[in-house]
Amino acid sequence: MLDYIKAENLKCKGTFAKKLVVIAPVCMVLLSTIEGKYFVVNGYNWWYALILPGFVTLLTTLVNQNEEKKLHYRAVFALPVNLKKTWISKASLIGIYVAIANIIHLAGIILGKLFYCTSSNITISQMITATLLLIVTSLWQIPFCLFFAKKFGLLPAVLINFGAGTALCFFAVTKSFWWICPYSWAARLMCPVMGILPNGNPALHGDALLDPGVVPIGIILSIALFVVLLAVTANWFSKQEVK
Repeated sequence: MLDYIKAENLKCKGTFAKKLVVIAPVCMVLLSTIEGKYFVVNGYNWWYALILPGFVTLLTTLVNQNEEKKLHYRAVFALPVNLKKTWISKASLIGIYVAIANIIHLAGIILGKLFYCTSSNITISQMITATLLLIVTSLWQIPFCLFFAKKFGLLPAVLINFGAGTALCFFAVTKSFWWICPYSWAARLMCPVMGILPNGNPALHGDALLDPGVVPIGIILSIALFVVLLAVTANWFSKQEVK
């Protein structure tokens, strides 16, 4: 499997998809400096609510387009390779890229807290925990977006995962049925971890959204959905043929 991932990484060499891994988090950190005292809060709130879903969507569609544009996957289908492993390795590589982008974002926010917004009450340990959770809760979107990008193209993937997803997130995150909507998981978990509400305001003591019990639920649901979607889409991809 490692060889498959290395091969997928080579395909992305010199592409905008790989550059986006650095561009997205750096731009987010710079944008957060607009309001100095809210640097850390905005840096995370805007990241998980808007930028990260858009980044995952665009990254997956770009990786798919890199393969689609050249030979419409003919080079893959014609080779004696395991198509399930090819799909899983592609999703795994994107997962690595998503993790790297989140780590770059974390590093930028930590540096900003230490040298720019020193008055923030959010601790570095809170930020590290938040980043790890954002990585986990974003994984399910990778096979989902890859499937839509491969099946329907870039625009439907963007409209469904980013457009509809963002709307569903803000609609469901404060509701009791938040766990039914995957798009609300990241934002909901950030409430007890960061102590901030989905709108960016600090949560008041005793607020129901601060319940830490949602964290293990969100982690289990995210991993389970990722595994299911990856298995289903990998099986679907293995049955594709050259057109």
